[in-house]
Amino acid sequence: NVFTLRNFEDTNRILAAARGASRAVVVGSSFIGMEAASGLTQLGVQLTVVSPDRLPFEAVLGEKIGQLFRQVHEEQGVVFRLEQQVTRIEGSDGVEAVMLDNAERLDADLVVIGIGVQPATEFLQGITLNPDGSVPVDEYLRVADGLYAAGDIACYPDVRTGTRTRIEHWRVAAQHGRVAACNMAGQTVKFAGVPVFWTSQFKFPLRYIGHAEKWDEIILDGDLEARQFLAYYVKDGRVLAIAASQRDTQMAALHELMRLGHLPEAEQLRHGPLDPLKLLEAVVR
Repeated sequence: NVFTLRNFEDTNRILAAARGASRAVVVGSSFIGMEAASGLTQLGVQLTVVSPDRLPFEAVLGEKIGQLFRQVHEEQGVVFRLEQQVTRIEGSDGVEAVMLDNAERLDADLVVIGIGVQPATEFLQGITLNPDGSVPVDEYLRVADGLYAAGDIACYPDVRTGTRTRIEHWRVAAQHGRVAACNMAGQTVKFAGVPVFWTSQFKFPLRYIGHAEKWDEIILDGDLEARQFLAYYVKDGRVLAIAASQRDTQMAALHELMRLGHLPEAEQLRHGPLDPLKLLEAVVR
């Protein structure tokens, strides 16, 4: 009963195994891992998350929002073993336990592994891959004449930052697919889509637009404790990404402002909350 979660069939297998399970371990605090933890807990399974990370999503969302996700899960009974790793999975006839690198033994009937994947690009010949195995493409998602790449494996130039970017979320893969298809059909279309992803764990939804691998500061509009906020990720005075919870209408306006290149500067945000709807109205008027 050791599973990964990559498709609908995996989901069905995990759900079937969960019916007879009382204790489960999720390996990894990735989005897949944490969403699996949320779902299994709501089925009545006692859940432990094991991760080498200090906090869930800290590298993507920052310390405070990472801590908030941990709190959301702990309120529902999820137990965390952070900054620890699994050394082996034990069991003679199915899973019985998971051993950690501190010698702790976690009883388990079910294990879900969510530690990420690597690009399967070794088959490509005559192309210089990036160190992480991704494929460099131009603004048209073109690898070479007659060859295009899209989705998780594509490392593309971000029109907003000028940096090369690789995003592993299905929404971006769908955006890539449309642009690559247009170009393969003879059009000339640059990829300029706004990256989007979302997650919902227990009753805590989060939306995210843009892309920020590093930031100088996070400007918060709202209340983390109330779980209603906008968080602006700022680098060199520019907003690169925004995370939000229960601010969907404002987030939709910010998405359009990002697409149009009219996001507020950090200095404006530091002087107090802004109304994204009014900002958008002024731009499109």
